[in-house]
Amino acid sequence: MADAASTTLVVGELTADPLTDEVTASQLAWVNVVNFATIAALLVPAGRWADALGRRSVLAVGVVLFSLGAVAVASTAGWPVLLGGRLIQGVGAALMLPTSLALLLAELPPARRRGALAIWSGCSGLGVAVAQAGGGALIAAHGWRAAYLCSAALAITLLAVVPLLPNGQTKAPRPEVAGTLVPAVGIAAAVLAIWHGGQWGWTSPQTVGCMAVAMATAAIKLAISRRATGDEQALWRHPRVALSAIASALFGSVQYTVLVMTPLYLQQIHGLNAAGAGWWLTPISLAVIAAAPLAGRLGRRHGTTAVVYTGAIAVVAGCTLLLSVGELSAWMVLALAIIGAGIGALATGTFTAGTLAAEPPRFAAAVGAVTAARMVGGALGVAGSSILLEQPVLSGTHAGFTTVLAAVIAGATLLAGAAAFNALRAARGTHSQADTRRIPPEQEVQELHRLLAELRAALVQVRSEADYELARLTSGIRPTPIPSASFLHA
Repeated sequence: MADAASTTLVVGELTADPLTDEVTASQLAWVNVVNFATIAALLVPAGRWADALGRRSVLAVGVVLFSLGAVAVASTAGWPVLLGGRLIQGVGAALMLPTSLALLLAELPPARRRGALAIWSGCSGLGVAVAQAGGGALIAAHGWRAAYLCSAALAITLLAVVPLLPNGQTKAPRPEVAGTLVPAVGIAAAVLAIWHGGQWGWTSPQTVGCMAVAMATAAIKLAISRRATGDEQALWRHPRVALSAIASALFGSVQYTVLVMTPLYLQQIHGLNAAGAGWWLTPISLAVIAAAPLAGRLGRRHGTTAVVYTGAIAVVAGCTLLLSVGELSAWMVLALAIIGAGIGALATGTFTAGTLAAEPPRFAAAVGAVTAARMVGGALGVAGSSILLEQPVLSGTHAGFTTVLAAVIAGATLLAGAAAFNALRAARGTHSQADTRRIPPEQEVQELHRLLAELRAALVQVRSEADYELARLTSGIRPTPIPSASFLHA
């Protein structure tokens, strides 16, 4: 998350670099999109590799690749090398994300995993805050390349800690190579179609061809999954994992659109440099940090659906307030803080629901599945928002950014509606289960008759024993014991 946050600040600085003299504004966003798409394509197989080969080993490979990609970006002299470095960083991040969280969850008892997820979400917000504030100042002082050198240094530091971690290997089967490459091609084709569809034309051969490739790879992936082992099928067919993946995709489109477009808005409309934009984005990150543990408490009391609904409503409220604020002011700080609180709640809710639905041997795969869905939604959300930025459907001042913000409100509203529908369906299901557990009237009468008969037999037994003791105490003569009333049990 810190790398993504710093990259959003870098995009604004790249416009003034001779490296991008022949690169259009829409092509600049590929610095983010190529990274997002790579991570999204590899997260699920990376999680399965980690469960099968050892989470510590996969984490180490990911850290090495991420640092190499960061060095390549920082030292590049050409646009293709920059994109290649971001792709390598994406591969490394895809290996790091599911393994790091799976290692944490596997070492904790079940009762503490929900709280750990909330803390993990808060730490992500902390990384974003540091990247936005410190990264902005670093970029302003030493240029955009310094941000990637800093990322490489942090990755190398993390590599020194990896040998101290448990290996975390399970008996999960190894994923197939074809099952890894096919979805990567499909995701890349889908993102390319959405990204350039507005320029090519939505019915042009290029756009139609990319969408055809995406659908064909989806069909191939489905066929591979049907003949493969049941491990991946069981994961995706789990209702909570599947629903959480859908919600995560929608959340990702909202989150990454805000993460990418807000710095551009502050830099292009309000004329702030990278450092200034970073400081203005700090309320979002601080609110994420504060909201994550509160969302964990709300989830323990009322369930993750309530957390998702609350977060979505907060995003809608914050974006609506931001639409009405035209200048840099305290109201904008409040709007950004509300948006950040909503993002923190949504991150905790969607992630918790999907991850804890899986068994411990599949933790890394579940983390990869939910995060992959969020990254796919993020890549498509950023691509779509870039199109809306250049071809707005609304009019007025700053029509592009207004259209993007309206799209974010629509996405968050849809997510809130889905959460409310899920809550209502769960409530109806609870009532239905209560109705099915209700005893039929005939069986109720029989049960009551049996209980009364047992009570009568017990009372008769008590009376017989009382008569015996009374006769023994008053006459001193040992009477013949009265037979037990056990024969009266019906």
